[in-house]
Amino acid sequence: MRSDLAAWRLGPQLLAGNPATSPEAVVRHFGAVQAQEHLWAPWAVGRRCGATFTVVLDGLWPAGVIRTHVLRTTWHYVHADDLPAAIAATADRVMGQLVGHARRADLAEPQLVATSEVVTQIVRETPGCTRDHIAEQLREAGVEQSSNRLGYVVMAAELRGEIGGERRPGQHEYHPLDLAPPPSTDDALAWLARTYARGHGPVTAHDLAWWSSLTVRQARTAIELAGLEPVTVAGQELWSLGEPTEVEVPPVLLLANFDEVISHVRDAAVRADVGEIYDEAMFAPGLLFVDGRLAGHWRRTVAGGQVEVETTTRHPLSAAQQRHLDAEIDRFRAFLTD
Repeated sequence: MRSDLAAWRLGPQLLAGNPATSPEAVVRHFGAVQAQEHLWAPWAVGRRCGATFTVVLDGLWPAGVIRTHVLRTTWHYVHADDLPAAIAATADRVMGQLVGHARRADLAEPQLVATSEVVTQIVRETPGCTRDHIAEQLREAGVEQSSNRLGYVVMAAELRGEIGGERRPGQHEYHPLDLAPPPSTDDALAWLARTYARGHGPVTAHDLAWWSSLTVRQARTAIELAGLEPVTVAGQELWSLGEPTEVEVPPVLLLANFDEVISHVRDAAVRADVGEIYDEAMFAPGLLFVDGRLAGHWRRTVAGGQVEVETTTRHPLSAAQQRHLDAEIDRFRAFLTD
């Protein structure tokens, strides 16, 4: 995220202003929240609603939130009410990516699809099963899969909206899904663009394309169908769901490594804004933002019931910034331990 847009994007991001009321509300607000890293994704949700790690995990699945593959070939939290639209808008594009990954693993598309249908049947017969159980059942059916190939066939079933589930301590548990009929493609694209703008602030077509795996042309069509309004913010021509509102930028933010705050396209301007630490920070466990700018990274250590946080910054923090960082660390410790 470019720091010159932080004041207009952190409000929709639920990182400034009023927080959400529950983990479910966070997911519904964004439409989809990246959940690739099981130990970090709950922090992305909990930071936005004041919920602890346990409350997030215990509250998602019972409220209808599914952990599944959608938008890109990565895990996301999506509410069951929104999943049909997300699939209708993006599944064809994501499936194209998946077919390419599978082909490189010597798994042809017909085999990928056929095996994924077997996976759906396995999950229907044993709701709450793990990937290990699916692998065992496939072996008994004479369909041996490597770890990567197994992931691809499971993902293909997810992209059809047939299975999804929750991540509990241990492994992800898969359940059969009974979703509402999907909307039309145009309605799904309009929903996607409105939802993205609602949760991410003023955006570009390239931002929406990166987030959703759509082509830029498809993203522009989605923006038109959604009726987003053209706005000029910080000298940039963007699209917005209503008039953007400027908020006070938090002095310091400790965020998850795949937090939705970085779901805008990673263009040259962002790299120039962040500087030489860009690559190091983006691949670190956590992201450290100072005054709306990606300024470093952080990691946690949990031992003996104690939570330690180590930060690495581009420049030394002022005394005031350090106080705000200490408050963020306390917030994170409470998230893990309360």
